[in-house]
Amino acid sequence: MSLKAWESLDSFVKRPDQHCQQPRWGRSLQFALCGWRFMAHPDFLYVSSLVQDYLKHVGRGQAELEGPPSKVSEVLRKVGAVLQKEVEGQLQMYLDSLEIHSVDKASQIFSQVMEEEFADGEMNWGRILTIFVFGGILAKKLQGQGVPLGDKTLEQISHFVTDYIVKTKTTWISENGGWDNGFVTKFEDKSPWLSLRNVQAKLISVLSLFSQYY
Repeated sequence: MSLKAWESLDSFVKRPDQHCQQPRWGRSLQFALCGWRFMAHPDFLYVSSLVQDYLKHVGRGQAELEGPPSKVSEVLRKVGAVLQKEVEGQLQMYLDSLEIHSVDKASQIFSQVMEEEFADGEMNWGRILTIFVFGGILAKKLQGQGVPLGDKTLEQISHFVTDYIVKTKTTWISENGGWDNGFVTKFEDKSPWLSLRNVQAKLISVLSLFSQYY
């Protein structure tokens, strides 16, 4: 190992928070070195299970899945798929021209889109839903460009989606009823088309703006 590599490793050992918040390595190595820190959060595994279930639902189809493991997953599958289908239909030309051949690239795009979407500081359950939906859009795009949605790929995608939710939205989610009393109550008995009209417009506008750079 080179002197520079040893110095980087020594720096990580001494200041892990700095390196995990602003990683200098690829996504895979970051997960190996920093994943334990993210997963130590009490909500990480639960949110990760929601993300992975949704990604499998939209990427592999219902035929390959068992029933939803929870009420939250059931509602997420139903409402998220409606929103994702609509967004993909309206942005098909842009999505067709977008090239994403690696999880690292998908992670980069995800981070930039989320930063733009939440730049106005507004929060609601519809916007929480768009985080899952955009993860699903990226997963399907990777699949369409030859990246198999195997367990490893799904785990990598779910990691950066979960990491974003846990790091930036956990407090708001807790203060607004949590997943069962907040998210499910918001969407379970309402038409997704009515509840998501404004959210859909916001996500489409963000992705349309973002398309100028890709």
